[in-house]
Amino acid sequence: MELALTLIGFGNVGRALVRLMQRKRDDLRERHNLTWRVTGISTGRHGLAADPAGLDVDAALAAIESGEKLDSLNRLPDTIACDNFSLIHSGVANTLVELSPLNPQTGQPALDHCRAALDAGLHIVTANKGPLAHSYRELRDRAAVKGRAFFFESTVMDGAPIFSMAREGLQGADVLGFRAILNSTTNFILTQMEGGASFDDAVKQAQAMGVAEADPSNDVDGWDAATKTAVLVNVLMDGDLRPTQVDRTGIRDVTPQMLREALARNERIKLLCRAWREGGRIRTRVAPEVVSMSDPFALVAGTNSVIRFTLDTLPGLTVIEEDAGTETTAFGVLADLIAVVRHFGE
Repeated sequence: MELALTLIGFGNVGRALVRLMQRKRDDLRERHNLTWRVTGISTGRHGLAADPAGLDVDAALAAIESGEKLDSLNRLPDTIACDNFSLIHSGVANTLVELSPLNPQTGQPALDHCRAALDAGLHIVTANKGPLAHSYRELRDRAAVKGRAFFFESTVMDGAPIFSMAREGLQGADVLGFRAILNSTTNFILTQMEGGASFDDAVKQAQAMGVAEADPSNDVDGWDAATKTAVLVNVLMDGDLRPTQVDRTGIRDVTPQMLREALARNERIKLLCRAWREGGRIRTRVAPEVVSMSDPFALVAGTNSVIRFTLDTLPGLTVIEEDAGTETTAFGVLADLIAVVRHFGE
């Protein structure tokens, strides 16, 4: 099956995805019956380009990394491909890869991009948490009616197979709750502060590594973790939760002294995400918590992440992802594209 891809967002993850797919092109064709071409790319700062025959992705990568616009690569009239929605409806693609920045409060514009893609008959693969945190049920049901894929492995824990594991390996099980460290940026910041760095210096280190954005508010104020919590609840616990409904406390009030005092007690402070069922309701919380060194979560440092599920069929199931980054997120997107072919290929 050939996937004609439109990428909305061509930042670090989008570029890593293209490089990964180039490297694995022969393997994808031979082992997974997946051939591909990128027929559309849209960016926030470098414009957009589309070509039904397939864009020169090496030229696109070079243009972005040199700060140039993509306009010279465009082979469609400006009236046809002039914004994200016209690009989605232009007919050049059969699959949307949605990689735009997260807006945890509204899920936009990624949510409307997904709606438009389903209206246009496209499969959807997204690494953006917003659509699932705000309208998962709607998109799930619309995709089913349309007979199109809606996959989102990279929305939580990057490339770790959380959702495919639940979809394929936990059939017949009910998720009763979970406890997790889901934001690698805050985990890295807390680890650096344990070593003596100030909060501001730890944030700067995270930004220098590309782990944190120029504005780290989504991470340090707990919005990213709350959005991931909402996604997990909506997808795995049949909830209908919004990030604003998660009881949320970030890490701004955690000091190096607090971390050192915890270490002296043989403890650590981690930003934990929790969900549990209580009295017919699903309760959620994101907050810094003290964790004993006897708890495996205390050993999850730096950019690592972890989730422990409680199920009706298993007392506990834990998944740990090590050294998450752009490449692991790109892998999660690629795994979803392979799933599109596996489930919807002719």
